[in-house]
Amino acid sequence: MIEDKILNKGKLKIAVENVQAMSHEDYALVRKDYFGASDSSILCGVNLYKTMDDLIQEKTKKFITAEEKEVSEKAIVKKGYDIEPIILDKAQSELNTEVFKPKDMYTFLDTDGLSVNYDGVIDKDGVLIPVEAKLVSKYGEKYYNKTAMNNNLPTINEQTDTSLEKHIKKQALKIGIPAYYYTQVQQEIAGLDAPHGYLAAMFDDTWTFKLFYVPRDNYVIQCIKELCKQNIDKIKTTI
Repeated sequence: MIEDKILNKGKLKIAVENVQAMSHEDYALVRKDYFGASDSSILCGVNLYKTMDDLIQEKTKKFITAEEKEVSEKAIVKKGYDIEPIILDKAQSELNTEVFKPKDMYTFLDTDGLSVNYDGVIDKDGVLIPVEAKLVSKYGEKYYNKTAMNNNLPTINEQTDTSLEKHIKKQALKIGIPAYYYTQVQQEIAGLDAPHGYLAAMFDDTWTFKLFYVPRDNYVIQCIKELCKQNIDKIKTTI
């Protein structure tokens, strides 16, 4: 089972079993005690819509706010949930290998409160690689470069610009994806001890598909962990 292989990597433990069976609202409540991969862009200061103060306020309210309900009701969000299997199937066809859907939510053994939930994972001879599925709106498409060719980029071990924010934006631009998804895939890479990951993007307006290769960035991974450690007590109740 893919869940056993994930645990055998020695980076994660199960935080919540079978989140796939939970309602969207129950899952959203569970995530409030953790910094998930989708929160990483806020931790790193590259999210376009939410600040760290906004995130802490949201997570300390242990109920679903009106704003959160409004976001969950957006058409692009609901469509994203519905067509995730189609996006993963297209990634599977392009990679020519099975994409597994892990059922559990995980937390890092070395970083209290840092969590991850995988859309998809491939197993390449024992090397597990994350596949993050995204439905891209017409508005969001401008943050992508569908002509980017980057399948041979090496692992990044050091800061490549004057600040974390500039480093992330520089690397994301090279790959052709938004900075706010670059950090998300890095957190997923860290949990699997993977050499790289993939962002599988379906563009809603043109209904075209692109698989983006994301090399491992050890500098960003370490920053995410440190930023989680600095802020987890601000949101934690009982983990």
